[in-house]
Amino acid sequence: MKVAIHISHEALYKIGGIGEVLAGLCTAPSYQNFFEKTLFYGPLFEYIGSASTRLGKDGVVYYSSKDHYDTGHFGELFKPVLEKYNIDIVYGKRRLLSELNPSRQAKVDVLLVDITQMKKEEVIYQKYLFWEKFGLSSDKYERDWDYEQYLRISFCYLEFLKLLYPKASKFYHFGHEYMGIPSLLALELHPEFNPEKHQRIFYAHEVAPVRRIVENLPGHDITFYNLLEKSKANQRSLEEIFGPQMDWYRTALVKLAHRFDKIFAVGDLVAEEYKFLVPEADPSKIKVVYNGLSVDHISFEEVQLSRKKFSKCLSQKGCDRVDLIFSHACRLVKSKGVWRDIKLFFFLDSLLARENLKGIFFLLASQVPQGRPVEAVDRMVQEYGWPFEHKIGWPDLVGYEIEVYQLIEKFNSQAKAIKAIFINQFGLSKRKCGIDFPEDITTRDLRLASDVELGFSIYEPFGISHIEVLPSGGLSLLSTSCGVYFFLEKIFSEDFKPYVAINFVEIAKDLPETLLLTLSEDKRDVLEELAIAKYSELIYKKLPKTEEERLYLYEKTQPYLSKLDWESVIKRFFLPALEGS
Repeated sequence: MKVAIHISHEALYKIGGIGEVLAGLCTAPSYQNFFEKTLFYGPLFEYIGSASTRLGKDGVVYYSSKDHYDTGHFGELFKPVLEKYNIDIVYGKRRLLSELNPSRQAKVDVLLVDITQMKKEEVIYQKYLFWEKFGLSSDKYERDWDYEQYLRISFCYLEFLKLLYPKASKFYHFGHEYMGIPSLLALELHPEFNPEKHQRIFYAHEVAPVRRIVENLPGHDITFYNLLEKSKANQRSLEEIFGPQMDWYRTALVKLAHRFDKIFAVGDLVAEEYKFLVPEADPSKIKVVYNGLSVDHISFEEVQLSRKKFSKCLSQKGCDRVDLIFSHACRLVKSKGVWRDIKLFFFLDSLLARENLKGIFFLLASQVPQGRPVEAVDRMVQEYGWPFEHKIGWPDLVGYEIEVYQLIEKFNSQAKAIKAIFINQFGLSKRKCGIDFPEDITTRDLRLASDVELGFSIYEPFGISHIEVLPSGGLSLLSTSCGVYFFLEKIFSEDFKPYVAINFVEIAKDLPETLLLTLSEDKRDVLEELAIAKYSELIYKKLPKTEEERLYLYEKTQPYLSKLDWESVIKRFFLPALEGS
């Protein structure tokens, strides 16, 4: 029996990109044919609901030790480990569903560990073992609970696996980002650890210190990726150029992943970033394993219906004609490069106005992961017409949302053909967004209705959301700093590319290292505008401006969709990387 274990902060709920990847993998037939069992493993962040609902609406609880809730003999099974470490667990199953392809489902085992009351002497002893074996100095990082919780769940990791899957012939341990690294390292600390029976894979959805560096550099990706490229010639490492990064526990953990059997990089740049950070890593271990889409057939009639839903709510706000719908659905963080969207719209606005075309841009992004509460939404809608209008302060604009809205306000005050609408909410529905939206509208409708999805990220290891408009005939606009760009280049032919990738990095490739390191925000701003200006006419030409052009793009894209699907990605990249040497 082959067992896959995925260690992640999204073991219970899909919060972001990793949850999307887990759902895509586990619901694909080829994955299910390869693995007989799958376990999601992670910390128990909090006790939510009653004993029988601890695993959410899509979960079934078999055992919750703190609640003395037991549907079988699990208490007897787990008792030795729980008493040894003084921990509690919630164990059961969770149902996964592919949002874009509801016919694909999966059931996975879930084990969440409450380590808040773990025996102090056990914690001290285990930390000593980590220092002795791996040189990991926990005393530097233990004040950060995020580090502490992922380290602590590793101590009992193998003992739980032996209890749950005594007949397993092989375990595949997937450590998603830094969160899973301690558990994979901990396997080495057990005398009975057999490398032949355990394959350890660091699933690099990013290289943690790289995101931090790129976001904090005034030159962002323009500085970083040019210096990465130059480093290949003089064989300098990331820390030689940007300074030590070991102040951060994530760097310390990620650097240790070179001990594992494989490193799955979700994009070509991630693979390069890891070698840049850890030059001693064996390059043969690093495999590029792209993400995919859970593609289901979408009829053009569905696309038209979704567009009508948006036309209805926009007409109530005085937008009687909309020729083009642009969108950007994302987490509202600096790495998404939202200001680049607005820079492009300043160019496109004049081009659309020249042809008497009207466009709407929906930015669906929030800094509040749980979203605005329904009662607050109702109040804001009644008082000032949110989300079409905004006010600074909770429950409306907070943090980085304020800066983004100021950019949008400035654009709207000057634009003639395009109107930007900022929906600072997590997800789209009438309940979440107010009475101006149709009863049956969803985030999926935005995907179907959009002619264009933007994603000019400064750091984007992959970028699934960038290509979710392709199945419905949309155009994807992205930067070459996005991992998905390299995937698209492998999928589509030279004579048909339903995407445009702006190369912001290339424009500064001839600058010397000293100038790149000192590149100011103002100078980077100029370089970005030059890059966007270079591509703006090409983007305008590729925009589907009529119903006929939309239908053409939709029909032309259909034959390629199977190659974007998770099923194809698993067969082409995931399984060969897993089984290959």
